[in-house]
Amino acid sequence: MKLLYCIYKEFKILIRDKAALAVMFLMPMALVFIVTIIQDSTFKSVNETSVPLLFVDHDKDSVSIKLEKALIQTNFFKVEKKEISEEETKNLVAEGQFLIGIIVPGKTSVQLREKAKTRISRLFPQEDSSSKHSDQDALQLKIFYDPITKESFKVSVSGAIGRIVSAIEMQSMIVALGEELKDISPEGKTGTIENKPLVETVQEYAGKNETGIVPNSVQHNVPAWTMFAMFFICIPLAGNIIKEREDGSAFRLLTMPGSYLNVLLGKIVLYLVVNLVQFVLMLLVGIYILPSMGLPKLDTGHNYITLFAIALSSGLAATGYGLLIGTLSNSQDQASLLGAVSVVILAALGGVWVPTFVMPELMRNISSISPLNWGLEAFYGVFLRGAGFGVIGIQAVKLIIFFTACVGISFYYQTYKRMR
Repeated sequence: MKLLYCIYKEFKILIRDKAALAVMFLMPMALVFIVTIIQDSTFKSVNETSVPLLFVDHDKDSVSIKLEKALIQTNFFKVEKKEISEEETKNLVAEGQFLIGIIVPGKTSVQLREKAKTRISRLFPQEDSSSKHSDQDALQLKIFYDPITKESFKVSVSGAIGRIVSAIEMQSMIVALGEELKDISPEGKTGTIENKPLVETVQEYAGKNETGIVPNSVQHNVPAWTMFAMFFICIPLAGNIIKEREDGSAFRLLTMPGSYLNVLLGKIVLYLVVNLVQFVLMLLVGIYILPSMGLPKLDTGHNYITLFAIALSSGLAATGYGLLIGTLSNSQDQASLLGAVSVVILAALGGVWVPTFVMPELMRNISSISPLNWGLEAFYGVFLRGAGFGVIGIQAVKLIIFFTACVGISFYYQTYKRMR
């Protein structure tokens, strides 16, 4: 009964400030809307489409036609064709209007056919061969990149374009080989050599739930800002503790029969329920509201028990952290500043603002100390990898240990202050 009355007391205090209560639930939902919309195009540029590419065709023959068609078929480039000079191409790319500019010089196709014919004819030396063309000097396609382009992205794009050009070269070699075989065949007839690849690569995400979930802005931002909202609850919780201390309520509670642990448990239970409500609301936003705005739908997988276990352990860790901030702080201003700044730092380190996979290696190593990163990685395990509790249990255990440490420090620090 003492614990129930402690919970009821915390509930009455919580609902007293209805404006703050509304902000507590609406703030993380607003953050999910805004940040997801902002980041969606970034995630699409990494995962799907469309890199703006300027294609300048001075060749107007087979090479440029096949190259343009292949670039469009990749669904990675948004190809725009213009009839402009090399200098104008460089200026448009330098100004940021296009990320990439490709120029196919004039007579590229003619020269490629001649070089292919020369190279193939060397396989069948003939006394009356009149081929004098040299294939020592390679043909050049000019590719311009926006100066802000990262080197890793540049290498990826160059590799993709290189594979397309290699396929065009191979096709030209096959055509030249067919013509050479036709000339030396006794009957004057040869079969058709297919240009279809003999080896194909099949790519998919290595998820265990076989749902083919693709990481996107929603899959990242919903769990990320859920963790942020859970830990941001430390500010009202710490403020509650400070207020009780300042108005004398905390002293009166300590003079009543029973352990101070009941007072702490009352706060823990109520604010844990608030965290779980926040968690459910954020899931509903990702499943129903964000898709109505043209954004991807949140796929939560099918391990609902594991998902609840992660939410419970994350909520406990966040509540324990709020207790610690409120116990160690000496004033409302100190609690608000310490709580807000520390949560923002932990969120930045934990991958809430920027996913850890785009961080440098040093920051990825540092992020492992953030409890927000533990919860976020556990959510990733369920949403993206279909992992069960046996896989992500280590993250939940870390959060429970963090909660236990925070509550233990808070309890013993309060006991120490009472004995002074």
